Amino acid sequence: WYTTCVATLAKAGILHGYEDGSFRPNAPITRAEMATVISRFAELKEGQLTFLDIQGHWAQKNIELAASNGWIFGYPDGTFRPDQNIKRDETVAMINRVLDRNPLTAADLLPGMKTFVDNANPVAWYYVAIQEAANSHEYTRNDLGTESWTTLIAS
Repeated sequence: WYTTCVATLAKAGILHGYEDGSFRPNAPITRAEMATVISRFAELKEGQLTFLDIQGHWAQKNIELAASNGWIFGYPDGTFRPDQNIKRDETVAMINRVLDRNPLTAADLLPGMKTFVDNANPVAWYYVAIQEAANSHEYTRNDLGTESWTTLIAS
């Protein structure tokens, strides 16, 4: 089911697979692998932001590119934890940032949107990102450059 998607991204230079020629479609993806995939959308050649635990890592340059674009963030202790598997909330947040889909708070969303029973805390760091990804909508940009939803679009 994923062949066309993988082939399209491979042709675009976004996915490369592993050195042994495999793709490993059923394996978990690490934070470094996700940062590498999204960094390949960047026009930057060098990143300035770094983390305490990526020096010499195979994905250091890609992590720095993604961080310089504001697409990824590390943890409060200054680490990125590149070899840790990525969670769904982190993945959604990264993809939203790449796509510049960015309401700031729950106040920027609209009543009547699709919701999830396990994403019910509007102050959780991932709440707005999950809602953004799950709901088709129109929006305006405010002075901060973030979204304020104007209309929900039925899907």
